[in-house]
Amino acid sequence: MMHDAAIVLENEILKVELDAARPTVRRYVHKPSGEEMGGAGGGGALAVNGEPVPWRQWRIEVARDHACATYALSMPERGIGFEMAFALRDNALVFELKNVRDPKENLKTVGWENLPILACQGRDYRFWRLFTTPPDPAAGGKMWALEKSGAVGEAELEAAPVPVIYGTVWSGSLCAFLDSNYPLFPQTHQVTVAGAYAISLNTYQYRVRGRTMPPQQARVVFLGDINGDGQADVSDYRLWVNRKLPDGDPIYRDAIVYKILMNLQFLGVSTTIPQAEAVVRAIRNVTDGLPQIIYLVGLQEGGHDGDYPTLSSFNREFGALDDVRRLAAACKERYNAVLGYHSNIDDAYRRSRDWDDALVVPSGSPGQDALGVHGSMCHTLDVESGRLFERLQALLENYPVEKTLHFDNMRLTNTILHPGWERIGVLEELVCGLMPVMEWLRERGITVTTEGYNGLPIDPSMLVSGFWHHDAPDGSRQIFHRKIVGGGRGDHCGQNTVADYGICNAIHRDITYEPISRESVAPDVWKKHFYWLETPELTDSFRTDWSVIVDRIYRGVLLHHFYNEREMLAWDNVSAGWRITYADDVVAEVCIDSPESLNVTWGGVVVAAGDDRFIPRDGAIHAYSRDGCERDWVLPVSFRGRPLRVFTLSKEGRGPAPEYRLEKDRIRLKLAPRTPVKIVPE
Repeated sequence: MMHDAAIVLENEILKVELDAARPTVRRYVHKPSGEEMGGAGGGGALAVNGEPVPWRQWRIEVARDHACATYALSMPERGIGFEMAFALRDNALVFELKNVRDPKENLKTVGWENLPILACQGRDYRFWRLFTTPPDPAAGGKMWALEKSGAVGEAELEAAPVPVIYGTVWSGSLCAFLDSNYPLFPQTHQVTVAGAYAISLNTYQYRVRGRTMPPQQARVVFLGDINGDGQADVSDYRLWVNRKLPDGDPIYRDAIVYKILMNLQFLGVSTTIPQAEAVVRAIRNVTDGLPQIIYLVGLQEGGHDGDYPTLSSFNREFGALDDVRRLAAACKERYNAVLGYHSNIDDAYRRSRDWDDALVVPSGSPGQDALGVHGSMCHTLDVESGRLFERLQALLENYPVEKTLHFDNMRLTNTILHPGWERIGVLEELVCGLMPVMEWLRERGITVTTEGYNGLPIDPSMLVSGFWHHDAPDGSRQIFHRKIVGGGRGDHCGQNTVADYGICNAIHRDITYEPISRESVAPDVWKKHFYWLETPELTDSFRTDWSVIVDRIYRGVLLHHFYNEREMLAWDNVSAGWRITYADDVVAEVCIDSPESLNVTWGGVVVAAGDDRFIPRDGAIHAYSRDGCERDWVLPVSFRGRPLRVFTLSKEGRGPAPEYRLEKDRIRLKLAPRTPVKIVPE
């Protein structure tokens, strides 16, 4: 039964009613909009260590002042106590679970059973959430990221709360959501039988492998229009979250990031070290020296990452490690490039000299394309043993590592579904496993990119700064914009579609010198290992696919860099495509009219039209056409009325100017197919 008395917290934006005897919210009034929302009502219970505890078993003392209410809860017979505090701060109700008293170390978790902290009952409200599937036993326990949206009044009722990474409700005049410092599924969402959209704090795991988590902190935020489009909606929420997240490492934001596949286990050497340098040199020339980050794949014994958990081995088929060191120096001194390495922190191979049954979950990677994987590392035990840091140190001492590493497969779910590993769950693998590794590397000036969202049930920006495949749900792209860069929207094959290029695309297919394709590989090998490929090629060959590589750079990578220079203000689904609005009057209309339509404008300047590009970047303009074109382009203001130098680019470097004519505020260019042109002020 709900107590009649209430504690009222109030400021110029919010009026919040709390239960006078229990640490729950009854009602919110958002004064600027006049909107009201509910809270927990009179039912529900706190759960300790997974067991709901009736309110009568708690001793609760309440203290309050004009701005804060604090509930001191205790169960003397269990030796457990803690405080739950509520306060108003501008447009948010701030919550904190703090001052835990647990001398007998009995407290493991605190949960909220049928105790939403926010309940929206407006049928016309809409919702969006980012969540994951349950662990997938066919994919090593990965929890694939999904999104869901709809109208509250039309949504299917849910029998149980759904663990959620991010999510919000909005009406057009108001956007409301929960924000928390808890790293793993910080909230739950549920469309309840009562017709409400209920948002709750998720279970707080206080003890993790003998350590205690930081106090749980959360905010219920009421947001208006912050992106300037005249309404409060999901884009305002995503922009708010994006601004709250720390920036990713800026070295990835304007670099051409790609992998060179040197050696795959059963295919032998596909690129030598001199051939890798030829690729780097050619990309330097065809982009006129734009920054590069290159990951060499397969220098270790076994090819690919086929010697993990060993990290420092070297395949002598490539000559000597001094050859790699010379290449790293050349990248830095001559090519404006950083040489990095593709490795692993997850998939384990029994042939490795560092294999240890005590550290490996013997799950393997199911399927014919397992590449000989025999298990997955338990990150928690690997870190606690100290072995992982020894292997990483050996890598840094053996290879010329600077600024960046790439970890191919990275799971937090290796122990899930495996008997005998129940004491190590996702939170343990995150807090005691991967987070200490990333901190160890950051202390040495190294940040990490990974294969993709890849089934990680968290906000991955807490671990990495870049993706190889940007396979996050589209609705989360505004949240991760400039926090996690690189990657491409397309599938694992890195296909070249207008949607991929128009939204976000870097080179996310490996480059080899020699081709690896259905024609170049033995039929039985292709059938066994690459049956899943939808394309006849595994890689882009420098020797046979150079024009494709150039196309990826100029249609995708440079447009991605252009976007990265500014905030993403709004992501709107329009027709069968998207309208993406960035700061500084940049609008990208992607696949709205047809699957082949693309129009990117910067005020009156056309930046992309179909397969043609006119991209201002770093004091220059990069023009390009896949099929060739002749057209007028409006110049950015800083280029008008000035003498300009115009030249073509190729793998050999600068070439003669194309046909062009300058007018007052525009330039008429005749672009040959797949021939980049650069325009710079004299």
